[in-house]
Amino acid sequence: MLLSAHAPSRLLALCAVAICALAIPATASAKKSSSPRLPAKFQKRYHVKSAVADPDHDGLTNLTEYRAHTSPKKADTDHDGVEDGSEDRDGDKLDNATEQRAGTDPGKRDTNHNGRPDAQEDSDHDGLRNLAEQRTANDPGNPDSDADGTEDGDENAGQVVSFQGGVLALRLASTGKVVSANVDRDTEVVCNATTDYEDGYDDSATDDPGADDDPSADDDDTGDDDSADDGTATASSDDGSDDEDDDATASSASLRVADDAPANDADAGDDAGTGDPCVDDTMAPGAWVHEAELSTDDDGTSLFDAVALVDDTL
Repeated sequence: MLLSAHAPSRLLALCAVAICALAIPATASAKKSSSPRLPAKFQKRYHVKSAVADPDHDGLTNLTEYRAHTSPKKADTDHDGVEDGSEDRDGDKLDNATEQRAGTDPGKRDTNHNGRPDAQEDSDHDGLRNLAEQRTANDPGNPDSDADGTEDGDENAGQVVSFQGGVLALRLASTGKVVSANVDRDTEVVCNATTDYEDGYDDSATDDPGADDDPSADDDDTGDDDSADDGTATASSDDGSDDEDDDATASSASLRVADDAPANDADAGDDAGTGDPCVDDTMAPGAWVHEAELSTDDDGTSLFDAVALVDDTL
């Protein structure tokens, strides 16, 4: 049989299609194998299957619990009164829950081995480093934690330097620059906002119907022998220092400085109080600010329109 002049090109085309068809299953297989998996020994010990389930409802997935050397069946593995999500396994100042949100390993100080500790990384590239996100109750895995269209690094998150005579000085967590502006009767002040903001974060800990995680199957051991140990540190808990106080439980309240609070006028004495604990006690040097809104009057005077504080004085 004679081949036409176009036969070779048709044969090449058919070969190309065949090669592509063979490549598709390989690609699909690679994607499937890249999904997070729990070591078989860990699954058997705790009777868990899904890497993303959270059977003890402490905000940590089974995979994070494995990496942090904590039990996926106990919210407080070491019974020290601090939930596993608030522990700092690798001593890098990021708690386990923050590491999970940031996509870093709670068992390693430098997850990507680039010489920079996980706390100093900016996982979501929003201008706030992971530790600053934790301290200011922002999400290190989401550049716009409150979904208001402004990235966290541009929300004026930071730490109170001073609050005297109605003037608030705030050191920005993004740049280290100190900005000062008046706080008056029209300033909205929100205190102890940590819980409300953090409750809205997605830790990607979802129950898997096919996981067959049995809450009754427990083990007092933390599972340290089952987890990969990189030699960084043994399990450690929050020491209550100034660096770590992000698990406040007080509810937030939206408050405005009372009309009879002369201490918020610029000419008020430094030692005068407003009578509002939110302002007098919470907005003190060292307090962390989740976000703040700044504006400028017609005369050029800077004013804080709103200040959302994370915790009481640290």
